[in-house]
Amino acid sequence: MANKKFHFNDRKTEGRQESRAEGRPDARREAPSRTGGRRPQKNGGAGKAARRSEIMEAVYSKYPADKLAIPVAALGVTEEVVGLLSLKGITTAGDLVSRTERDMFKVQGFNKKMLLALKRGLEREGMSFYADEASVPRKSESRNGTEQRRRESRQPEQKAVRKEREERPKKLTEPLPVPEWRKIQKSGKWGFYDGFKTVIPAMYDEVFFFKEGLAAVELDEKCGYIDAANNVVIPFEYETAMSFSEGLASVVKGGKCGYINKDNEVVIPFIYDAATPFEGGEGKVKKDGRWGTIFPDGSVKWI
Repeated sequence: MANKKFHFNDRKTEGRQESRAEGRPDARREAPSRTGGRRPQKNGGAGKAARRSEIMEAVYSKYPADKLAIPVAALGVTEEVVGLLSLKGITTAGDLVSRTERDMFKVQGFNKKMLLALKRGLEREGMSFYADEASVPRKSESRNGTEQRRRESRQPEQKAVRKEREERPKKLTEPLPVPEWRKIQKSGKWGFYDGFKTVIPAMYDEVFFFKEGLAAVELDEKCGYIDAANNVVIPFEYETAMSFSEGLASVVKGGKCGYINKDNEVVIPFIYDAATPFEGGEGKVKKDGRWGTIFPDGSVKWI
């Protein structure tokens, strides 16, 4: 017994040597694992690998191999971008489309300008970065993540409801001013309403809002102008009439456009094929296929 040595756990060193001699494996020496001696990760590593596998499967089913093999340099980006990405092993279009735009910003030195250039290059090839929300559903999903997405999906609807409430007209406390009178329709005819009562009966084929004290109205396929008391100020003698603006109104007579004032005086003759209301001291007119800028004195600067 004197020549035998004992380990602290009572295992004999000679016993280990005998086990080797007899061909039995040493209990303390095990074959190296596939992970290089590291303990395998419980969930995280396997989950990421599975997710990556799903992404690659989706990418390869979406794009042909020749598209995925296109070099980054062939996408029309600068050498700086090519060199920067190559340091991270991103050398082909396939490397790009298997990543999200957010993934690209994990590359040190990468910026938005580079991203836009890559997106344009991919678009020319009919490709794009992988979507942030995976097209392949994840096998497992936390309850918190699901609830978060539900809340986010409801946000646009909630915003729309709030906006609609804000845009609803407030309850009137007094009649609307004349320029804000509302159009009403009855039995196919039109009139005006001040928010409390009908101020001009529905008797016209068409009415336009009051501007500068007068409103253009149509009756029996002729146009004229009335005031807020429903008095006919300018008779129904025009084929088309537009609202007054800066004291003049564009009207049509005999198939040609001209301008009149509130006294129904012709200020600019009926010689144009089209005419717009005056705004900022000028309007637009068309004659013989040409457009020009017209001024209140009737002069035209042709374009």
